[in-house]
Amino acid sequence: MTSQSDDSKKTAKGLSRPHHTADKMSAEQGIVFGLLLALAIANLPGGEGYGTGAPLSACTSQRPGHYGTTEQSSASPYSLTVSSSEYTPGQTVTVQITGGDFQGFLIQARKNGTTTAVGFFSSLPSGTKSNDCSNAVGRGANTATHSSTATKRDLTLTWSAPQDQAGQGAVEFVATVAQVKATYWMGIKSALLTEGSGATTTHGQETTGSQTDETTTGGLSITALITVNTG
Repeated sequence: MTSQSDDSKKTAKGLSRPHHTADKMSAEQGIVFGLLLALAIANLPGGEGYGTGAPLSACTSQRPGHYGTTEQSSASPYSLTVSSSEYTPGQTVTVQITGGDFQGFLIQARKNGTTTAVGFFSSLPSGTKSNDCSNAVGRGANTATHSSTATKRDLTLTWSAPQDQAGQGAVEFVATVAQVKATYWMGIKSALLTEGSGATTTHGQETTGSQTDETTTGGLSITALITVNTG
């Protein structure tokens, strides 16, 4: 009797082992599936990296590659300040983001009313870099973006149109700025800068959101940096 009872217990114990093994395999498979799903999502269109700058695919649309996010519909808290109301080919103009913190941005100088970038950025500050976008009059540092998610404040960018790009007409700075990854505004514009033989400096020219100075006409627009008005 004892022998039969022991045999029954051994048999029952042996039969229970496959269930434990199956449960363990199921848990491991679930972990593997989760990792594969995360990798697949990361490689979907729009899933490009954010931390080291805007992807080249965003050059024309200026739409960040942040998977599962949309631009803010509220008025932008950011505004752009340019150092001059005019630019002269061969000379520099600065655009500053003032007032508040942000992490990411994408900016170009564009022909007015177009998505064609003009000129080049130079002497880029820490935490930023240039992109060579194809939607431009000339190839090179025609676009500026962030190179890290480090907090930025009162960031000043330097831009110039080379002599061989003379005749482009009025320009404006156009930018997308991300306060944080999931919170960003698009279509932020500066006042128009007319092309002249000499630059007239006018300090404190600010625009908010996508406002532009419609009193100036011409063929160029520049994509500019951003100022945050928190008050």
